[in-house]
Amino acid sequence: MSWIEERLNELAAEGYFDDLSGSGEPIADLDAQYGPAWWAERWVKRDAARRDSESVRARLADDVGEALTLAPPEARDRLLQIKGAIRALNTHLDSARQLPDFDVDTVLIRGEWQP
Repeated sequence: MSWIEERLNELAAEGYFDDLSGSGEPIADLDAQYGPAWWAERWVKRDAARRDSESVRARLADDVGEALTLAPPEARDRLLQIKGAIRALNTHLDSARQLPDFDVDTVLIRGEWQP
């Protein structure tokens, strides 16, 4: 057994890998049929999501600020819409590019949003 395998076994025994996202879930697209350009299609989809995240990230603070100018019930509804859009977009992004999530009640109480 190599030192790498030994170290991985030690980390697994310490529970280092217990909280990985997707742990215990089936592998996505395991039974999918792949065409010759499957990697290019995924790349285009991922790149489009990245560009979307960059434009949304640039507008996020403005959108939250505008929502906070509304009456409390409308502000809450708008913040929930923004939060839902962020979650939907984050499902297509790798963790490094995901948009920050926020707690609607905390934003409403503070009257501001800090990424």
